[in-house]
Amino acid sequence: MFQFRKRFSGLTIATLAFAAFGFIELKQSPSLTAIGKINFMLGKEGDVTIRRVNGKNWIAAKFKMDVLKGDQIRTAAESRCEVKLNEGSIIRIGENSTFDFAESNLSKYARQVDANLKRGKIWANVTKSARAGSKFEVKSPTAVCAIRGTIYRMEADSTTRVAVYDGQVDVGPTNDLRQQLQQQQRPLGPPVQIPGPTQIPGPYQVSLEQWVQLVQGYQLEVRNNGRYAKTQIDSTKEARSDWIQWNKERDRMLRQ
Repeated sequence: MFQFRKRFSGLTIATLAFAAFGFIELKQSPSLTAIGKINFMLGKEGDVTIRRVNGKNWIAAKFKMDVLKGDQIRTAAESRCEVKLNEGSIIRIGENSTFDFAESNLSKYARQVDANLKRGKIWANVTKSARAGSKFEVKSPTAVCAIRGTIYRMEADSTTRVAVYDGQVDVGPTNDLRQQLQQQQRPLGPPVQIPGPTQIPGPYQVSLEQWVQLVQGYQLEVRNNGRYAKTQIDSTKEARSDWIQWNKERDRMLRQ
């Protein structure tokens, strides 16, 4: 793991340069919906790239650039990106990550966020919403996180890891994982209703075939075979993570 603190000064200068000289707002079709803006970046110019929903090429992201429904954001090594959504939620994308806003729709009338963490890591500070039918879901290759109002982080590689710092997150299997588990354990039958959140059992005892509830102070790891484990967050270990400490500091700044 690289040390951001050693490079923070230089990266901050690069970020300010983006703000002063690199603000280029791309022309967009009126049919495309802006769901937020790039609020902060760390890294060299071109380390954070974006691919528009109707585009084929990755282009350099710019400070204050609109993020549109269906956009994908990709980060290189030693780079980070913070997106502020229209309704106030924050999503920070860590290094070597690809994040897809999929069919997200945010307006004063509705909050429908359907996003994908294809690889890498994110930190989400999600505002509470009282809107009827509000939805905020982030998927990895093996798990779905349904969020109401919470602070949590998510990582996706060969496994999915979710840790909750405030509120609660309901974690369930993706359709692909559920089908994989059904094929391994029993013949496919008609669709069945997935039960609501349940208490999480001990480490790796069962597969993630139904929704489970993860509350503040706990983390969940889902392996690519569907087996999962719940443990308490290790604050001593997390104190050594620059990524986690940086996000906590950014969250403190939001509260000021």
